[in-house]
Amino acid sequence: MRDGRPSGIDPPIRAAGMRISRVRLAAFSLPVLLFQAIEMAWRAYLPRFLTLDIGIALGAVGAILLGARLLDAIADPIIGWMSDTVRTPMGRRTPWMALGAALVPVGALLLFLAPPGAGLAQIIAASLMLHLGYSFIITPHGGWGLELSPDKHQRTRIMGAKVWFGLLASLGLLGVMALMERGFAVPRDSQMAVLGWAIALLAPITVVAVILLFKEPVDLTTPSKADNPLLLFLSILRDRSMRTILALYVLTGIMDAAAASSFLFLAEDALGLNRWGAALLLVQPVLALATLPIWSRVSALIGRHRTLMITYGWQGLTAPLLFCIPEGQPVIFAAFIAVRALGWGVDYMLLRAMVADLADDQLQDMGRLGGVYYGMSSVTLKIAMGLGGGGALWLMKIIPGPSGTSSADAVRLAYALPATILGPIALLLLILHVSRISRRSAARN
Repeated sequence: MRDGRPSGIDPPIRAAGMRISRVRLAAFSLPVLLFQAIEMAWRAYLPRFLTLDIGIALGAVGAILLGARLLDAIADPIIGWMSDTVRTPMGRRTPWMALGAALVPVGALLLFLAPPGAGLAQIIAASLMLHLGYSFIITPHGGWGLELSPDKHQRTRIMGAKVWFGLLASLGLLGVMALMERGFAVPRDSQMAVLGWAIALLAPITVVAVILLFKEPVDLTTPSKADNPLLLFLSILRDRSMRTILALYVLTGIMDAAAASSFLFLAEDALGLNRWGAALLLVQPVLALATLPIWSRVSALIGRHRTLMITYGWQGLTAPLLFCIPEGQPVIFAAFIAVRALGWGVDYMLLRAMVADLADDQLQDMGRLGGVYYGMSSVTLKIAMGLGGGGALWLMKIIPGPSGTSSADAVRLAYALPATILGPIALLLLILHVSRISRRSAARN
């Protein structure tokens, strides 16, 4: 309990502490450009590229998507623990990020520049290398971010900045993709080569920038007191608030990845909007760039839990509207995407800030464990994304169309069904969580 409030409930925030400048937030968020490029390519472009250009079966592609995320299940928490406890002359975070910056370019070029008919072994090995390097960067960087400020409002701003710059990266990459697709009719394999080179260059550039511009403060180089990682993970999972957050990460990841992995199939195959995919993908980040700062202020006024309830409810209400969208109507489909995007990114911003709060709560007892907390939330999200992305592809395969490809109805279901079902479940989970903590607080008083 802090300031007389029940632990686990986030109240409205009336005043902010030491403000972190926008310039510093932008500088620290530079690796998010890389993270967003990898996630966008992995969820939206790779499934179609591997299926249609490389010639890998849709079911095998779904297994690859899930398998890479399962690797994260092992790597992320361990990397988080190592970046909390292993002390080096370079600090706790930077050595692992530097290692990841060396691995990511190799995996990206082997995967995104793979020729037609490339062997399944090459694709699997490249995917695993890319994801391992990605984990070596994102988990220490995420743990570092959780520790940048002890103030609740500043933590929301930090996580909001990371999501915002991720959206900005999406805009830049999608703008290039849309220009290649609509303006120059560049074939898909060449588009993927551009993505591969972009990721290969962003990895060392963004990591080196953070290492040079930021130094870990002296107090952050003190190792945590957690010697046994397994016992530490179990101890963290005993916290019901942490379990609730991880459950919300699962629901969020499944919804987001299912929509992303099925999007191009939906736009180009089910709705007949050939060569509109990249342009339509631009709608979501454009709108979210404007709305995310507003949601940050809303959360400061009414609290994070209430804000999350609004956005999860909105996802569940708007997803079924997809079944009313006619074929061959890009403007109507873009309007649907815009309506869906009004609350996009809020869940990631607020869930990450809530994880930072929990990591801060145990600081005096266990030392700094930002890497472990971020790793546990990150791996939960990645596995959920593997399930969502792979599940959407498997659903499209189970219900084939007359020509042997996925039917339009199956693609619509793959996109809309997860949010229709899981959005209300997330809302109910939040309601029960807040109610439980309120009852516990009343009983204590």
